[in-house]
Amino acid sequence: RIVRFGSLSTPGTRSRKADPLASRAHTEARIFDGALRAIARQGPKKLAMSDIASEAGVSVGTLYRYFTNKDQLLASLGDHFVTNLQAVLQQSIEDNPDPADRLEIVVDVMLRFWLENPATMQIGQLEPGFVLAYIKRVSPQLSAVLRQALEPVLGDSAAVLGGSVTLDEVVDLIVRMAFSHYFMPSRDY
Repeated sequence: RIVRFGSLSTPGTRSRKADPLASRAHTEARIFDGALRAIARQGPKKLAMSDIASEAGVSVGTLYRYFTNKDQLLASLGDHFVTNLQAVLQQSIEDNPDPADRLEIVVDVMLRFWLENPATMQIGQLEPGFVLAYIKRVSPQLSAVLRQALEPVLGDSAAVLGGSVTLDEVVDLIVRMAFSHYFMPSRDY
């Protein structure tokens, strides 16, 4: 069973007054989701903090308590994406721990992200330059997450041990495939 993204919201967060960390995580997730919707609607160049606050359903004052400016928020969006992806990968692996299925799980999670987050697709169509810069910024973090997920099952594989391919080459291929799928999505996936 593959865990679906639904949105970029942090999995399992709920707003509770008794737990300020959970409340903070919930508010941050709302802000990131709102930022994605706002960027998808008008692009990052015309984006104002008030647009993000409106989409997130928070006050502008609340938004500025979390992020000092738009650039800081946009830079943090990459970290949020990678953290969320890591949580989804971990859950998918826990749901199906069979090592024989690991590569398929990793590829499936990577490819389905784009399909299940239409705002990200709209951003790519509206501002491809913004997305390319974003990809360059998050690729090293993303590669580290995929390497961590794949190393336990591929590190001792015949192909890696025999020198046909390195683990880093496999990870790089998956990252490139996922980003290629983002810009040229398959209709049948």
